[in-house]
Amino acid sequence: MVWLAVTAVLVIVAAAVYALRFSPYSRIKEIKVEGAQKVSSEEIINLSRQALDGRKHWIIPKDSLVFFNEQEFKDILLKQVPLIKSVDVARNISGLLSIKVQERQKAIIYCDRRQCYNIDDDGLVFEGAPAVYGGMAIALKDNSGREVKIGDQAVGPELISFIKDAQYSLNERVNLNLIYFEASSFPAAEVDAMTVEDWKILFDSNQSAEDQVAALKLVLDEKIKDQRDELEYVDLRIENRVYYKLK
Repeated sequence: MVWLAVTAVLVIVAAAVYALRFSPYSRIKEIKVEGAQKVSSEEIINLSRQALDGRKHWIIPKDSLVFFNEQEFKDILLKQVPLIKSVDVARNISGLLSIKVQERQKAIIYCDRRQCYNIDDDGLVFEGAPAVYGGMAIALKDNSGREVKIGDQAVGPELISFIKDAQYSLNERVNLNLIYFEASSFPAAEVDAMTVEDWKILFDSNQSAEDQVAALKLVLDEKIKDQRDELEYVDLRIENRVYYKLK
């Protein structure tokens, strides 16, 4: 009787091993992608198949429905495709792997001395971009001499937020359009803005953009209203103080 029990256990174990290693019913057979726009679904599917190819620890298939490593799979896609911001995956017993991606959206254009890129609200470089200054585009010129590449963290999210707030406040409160922002060191405390009127605004990114623009408006309206076209720069970096220089 003992040998029968042992034999039964061995048969069950062998059947389980077979199911995990060889049975097509326990494997991912189809991949479906949702949410891809700039990234092609075909590219994501190909990367997914590469990630699921082979075996883990020489035994367990990476495309096993039972032992599928969701976090590892997500990390591979996020690393390989910087344009993807987040990934959600789901699988069912029929062997379908559903992948839903959210792509990064441009916050501003970032330009080093070689080329320009689109970066998102997190400050991550995710694709190349044309050098477009002025109009509705928000651009940051990096004059520090450093170089970045796709996938790098170019700046912090705090700086992105400050630049967007500053541009909005200048447009709304002062009716002033910009060509670009620029910074010479990172992390950037001082951020300069070049206006379409050919003078600069010197900001402190650690202070409120809205408060600094309010101080600028006060000076433009009351002190240098008739000399605006003679401005070289307005310095807003010292709290409760505004300094300016005429050409």
